[in-house]
Amino acid sequence: MRSTFLALLTVTVGLTASLPASAGIDACNNIRFDGLTNCEVKLTADCSAACKVDGSFLTACAAKLFPMCKEQCTLSATPTCTDSCTTQCQTDCDNGVNVICSHNCFAECTVNRDAECKANADPAQCAATWDANCDNECDLQCVTVDGGCYQHCVECCGGSCTADANMDCQTTCQDSQWEACAQDLLSNCDADCNADGALFCDGKYIISGSQIDTCIDALAAQGIEVKAEGEVTIGPDGVDGSIKGLCSYSPSTQAPVGAPLALLGLVGWLSRRRRSGRKQG
Repeated sequence: MRSTFLALLTVTVGLTASLPASAGIDACNNIRFDGLTNCEVKLTADCSAACKVDGSFLTACAAKLFPMCKEQCTLSATPTCTDSCTTQCQTDCDNGVNVICSHNCFAECTVNRDAECKANADPAQCAATWDANCDNECDLQCVTVDGGCYQHCVECCGGSCTADANMDCQTTCQDSQWEACAQDLLSNCDADCNADGALFCDGKYIISGSQIDTCIDALAAQGIEVKAEGEVTIGPDGVDGSIKGLCSYSPSTQAPVGAPLALLGLVGWLSRRRRSGRKQG
């Protein structure tokens, strides 16, 4: 006899800790979640279709290729860039702007992105490479900053200008490996669609397979609001249905610390039921 399980869970998590210095979430392939909404875990046919959408892997490939290309893109920040950036930043400090390295570096680094990428053969890929380069260089520079506003300016501009110095190198390096990266992620994504599924945010591939649980846990732990709901039918043929999640920044909201565990408990339970459903079938 076919059994049916209907689960509906909404979990809101807003830890009291401030957003982390590192904008990228390591457990989610070091992808930056600023501005991303409508994140959902897709399964089966819906998942396979999403894997094949053009541009799905831009963010994931840029994040994946950055450390590989970093080995050969090792230029230092130019004094001209650093001096100009620091002068403007310190003026902001003098005018009462609360400059925080981890928050300001990425914005400062990407200010010319759209104009520079507009003439590129693939503006969207260029923008993804630009973001990954800025994000990672800023993360490296802004790990810990001791001191006041001026010291934040020094570190912020160091990260931004190092990214600027290596932008052409990163773009060339990533371009040469982009197709192979996209094919590899497509293969992984498609293979995971009938098992643990794949996480997409605004149509962008984030992560797939067994890493999803860890990624969602990391999002919650970083003070990111997480909502999840699932509707799953379990029978002799396995699982019909999908698990869907929404995530967005909400650092000011407070919720019980046990909330992330409740979310993971549901995801883990569904994962175990998926596997047991297949074995029984």
